[in-house]
Order: sequence, then structure tokens, then C-alpha cells
Amino acid sequence: MDLGIRNKRVIVTAASRGIGYATAKRFLEEGARVVISSHDENKLKEAYSKLREIGEVHYVKADLTSVDEVINLVRKSNDILGGIDVLAYVTGSPKPGNFLELSDNDWEEGFKLLLMSAVVAIRESVKYMRSGGRIILSTSMTLRQPIDNLDLSNVIRLSLAGLIKSASKLLAPRGILVNGIMPGWTLTERVDQLVKDRARRQGKKEEEVIAEITKEIPMARMAQPEEVANVILFLASSLSTYVTGAIIPVDGGITRCTF
Repeated sequence: MDLGIRNKRVIVTAASRGIGYATAKRFLEEGARVVISSHDENKLKEAYSKLREIGEVHYVKADLTSVDEVINLVRKSNDILGGIDVLAYVTGSPKPGNFLELSDNDWEEGFKLLLMSAVVAIRESVKYMRSGGRIILSTSMTLRQPIDNLDLSNVIRLSLAGLIKSASKLLAPRGILVNGIMPGWTLTERVDQLVKDRARRQGKKEEEVIAEITKEIPMARMAQPEEVANVILFLASSLSTYVTGAIIPVDGGITRCTF
């Protein structure tokens, strides 16, 4: 099936591994021209060396907590690609911890990583987007259902729902669709770190923590990064022409709320 993605000009952030890497890979497999970014230049180059075997890919180092670096990423991507059709905005996760133990600096860094970086990326990208543009923000199931000891994510990601709704309304008349996804537990290095942290805090084995998590998931397993990437791909494709302002769970059914 032709998804209408061939030759689309795409930015994928946090793409050196995990969901970001899987997303870049899927876009390349569909014939898109892609710029990837990460704050870790060594891992970014490793990802680039693998992805270049699939299709046209470029890389720009960018720390998403820096406004200047996010602006530079978007502008360089425009220079490289000659425009921007899709912004697939993925971020890492903020520091784990509960409300009482997190410092003011932790909150500020989380705010910059999760919210301000997205605000700046959208604001800059739309300067180079024409009608038919797509913006997809990868958030987290914490937007809808808090997770113990992930209070930065629980609190700050909620603001992304407001950003998605506001931006989608503003940009719809220009033919630009803005949506989000809420991944659940996904088999990434970051989730592996969170499992280790939870095991340490609770005095349990990592296997026990994984078993407890998967027991709560109706599908009884964590997602593969590619399964999350495929939803991003759909929202960027020609199959999705009347969806905007939506935030789609990709969590195996773990979130229990109706709305």
C-alpha cells in the first residue's frame, strides 16, 4: 500500500535509538528524506551509519533542552531538505523521582525537555511547511494515567495535550495537521533504565518488576518500538487526512480511562 510518504521531507528527533530510531527507519523504508537528531553525537553517528543503508538520511546534533539548538535543528533541516513536510517529535524521558525529592532544577530541565522544546520545534517548523504538513508529538501514557515515581512526566506531559489542541486549531486552516501519540511501556533502553530504577527502589529483581508491569497490560507484553513508529507513520501518511488534535494511545490497553 502506498502511504504517500515517498520523498516527504521529515525531521525525527531523539532518533539515535528507541522509538525515534524506529520512526526514522520506517520513514526511510517508505522512501522519505529524513533528518535525524540526538544530543549524543556518537550514538547519532552510529544510527546514521545504519540508516543510510536504507535511504536518504542526514543528521544534526541537537540538545532538545536548548532553545537555540532546537531552532538550529529546524533551520538546518530546512536547508538540507529544501522544506519540511513532517515533524515527528520524540523526546527522551525526564529524570525519575517523586514530587518531594525532585529539585527545582529537575523541574526546570523537565519543562525545557518536554514542553518548551516542542513549542519551539512547532513554531519554527511551520515557517517551512506548506498545506499538507504533519506534526506528530510522541508523549507518554503518563499524560492520561500517572506512573509512580515519574512525577516530572506525569505533570509536564499534561501540558502537551493543551499544546496539541491549541496548535491543531490554529494550524488547521493552513492545512497542517497536529496530533500526538501516547506510548505505553515499550522495549527501549530508557524503559530498561526505568525498570532498573524501580527494582532498586523497591528491593526487587528486574524480572519481578517486568512481570508486574506486563501483568497490568491487557496484551501481556511491552510494545516493540516499531509498533509505536507505525502509528506515527499513519498520522503522517495520506491515509490520515481528517485527524487533527487527536492524542492516540499506543499502550496495549493499559490505560483504563474512557476519555
